[in-house]
Amino acid sequence: MNRKLSSILLLLVLSVTDAYLLAHPNLIGKIGVLVYKHSYIRNFPRALLTVSLVVGISILICELIFRFSKRKNAMIGYLILAAVAIGWFMYVYITFSSFAYRITGKAFIYGAHLLPVILMGVYSRYLVKRFLLKERVDETFEGGKVPEKK
Repeated sequence: MNRKLSSILLLLVLSVTDAYLLAHPNLIGKIGVLVYKHSYIRNFPRALLTVSLVVGISILICELIFRFSKRKNAMIGYLILAAVAIGWFMYVYITFSSFAYRITGKAFIYGAHLLPVILMGVYSRYLVKRFLLKERVDETFEGGKVPEKK
């Protein structure tokens, strides 16, 4: 199977799984979703739309960085995005370790943890992909640099 197709399939399966987990908290979690007005995860279609938008926008940002920035800037951008995803994961871990969120159900908790993990994987994949790709240099001129006009 093609690598790109298998990556897209993996992201699709993970996104659907995450949306399912977020949309199925226990009774206390459902009450919390209603009280705190988390309407974006109230049911499965809304949760799927939310997760798909987050993952899709993240991939779009990564592709734009990959195509339109130099190697060093792209790697710095991916490192910043990965650091944000790691920070988000740590925030979710600390938040869902408290008693109030711990009783919302294991599926909901796993779903909350899965989205930052998906994003960490996307950003890390693009970081490695950019690291392994050589910078294209114009070899027609000596030293790979375009001569200045006089």
